[in-house]
Amino acid sequence: MKIEIKHIYCGQKKKINDGKRKEYLSSYEKEFLNKSTYELDENGFKLDTQSDLENHGGADKAVCVYSLDNYLYLQNKYNLNLTPCAFGENFSIIGVDDSDICLGDQFSCGEVIFEVSQPRQPCWKISSITGIKKLTALLIKEYKTGFYLRVLQSGSIKATDRLELIARKYPRFSIAFINKIAFNTKEHQEALKELLSCGELAKNYHASLANRYVNKEAGLQDWQKDEYNEQ
Repeated sequence: MKIEIKHIYCGQKKKINDGKRKEYLSSYEKEFLNKSTYELDENGFKLDTQSDLENHGGADKAVCVYSLDNYLYLQNKYNLNLTPCAFGENFSIIGVDDSDICLGDQFSCGEVIFEVSQPRQPCWKISSITGIKKLTALLIKEYKTGFYLRVLQSGSIKATDRLELIARKYPRFSIAFINKIAFNTKEHQEALKELLSCGELAKNYHASLANRYVNKEAGLQDWQKDEYNEQ
C-alpha cells in the first residue's frame, strides 16, 4: 500500500480567543508551507510546534494525520464547510481512511520510517477553533478521528514522497475499530483486553483506555464536549 500525501502542514504557537472561554495558546492552526523537503526527528517536523505538551506532541504524537476522504464524507453527510487543514493535521492524505490504517503499521517515506501509535483523541478545541458546533462529537460518532505517527527513523522527506506500508502487525486493530471499541468499552471488553496488550500502543493513550476499560465507560469524555472550560 502506497498512500499519497496531498499536503504537508506545520504550525506555530498562536493565541486563540473563541469568545466562550479564556484565551488559550495553540499550534492547531497550521500553514501549507509548499517546501520541497522537510526534516523530521523523534518529535516530528522541525518546522512544527506543540503548545500543550501535556496533551499534544511528544514522540508518540509526533505527526498528526487526517484523510481528505474523511473531509469529503463529513461534508457530504452533514453539509459542513471544512477549510483546508480544518483538523490541524500535519499530513493530509488521500485514498484511504481510518478503516485502512492499523495500530503498529510501519511506513517508509523518504528517509523516514513512521509507526502508527494511536488514534487521535479529538478534544473540544476542534469545535472551538473551527466554530462548528459539535464537530468533535461528530468525529467520534463516525469513528473518523485521524491518527498519530511516531518517528522510528529520523531524516528528510520530499513533498512528493508517499507513505509506503512496510510492516503490519495488527490487522484486526484498524484506527476505526479501535475508536469503535474505545467509545463503548462495556460491549467490547475482550477486544480491549487484547488491544491493551499491544506494545505499540502509545503510553498515555494506553493509560486512558485502560481506565475506560476497567470502568466500562462509553461515549464522550468531558474534555471532548463543546462546553469544556467555557466561562
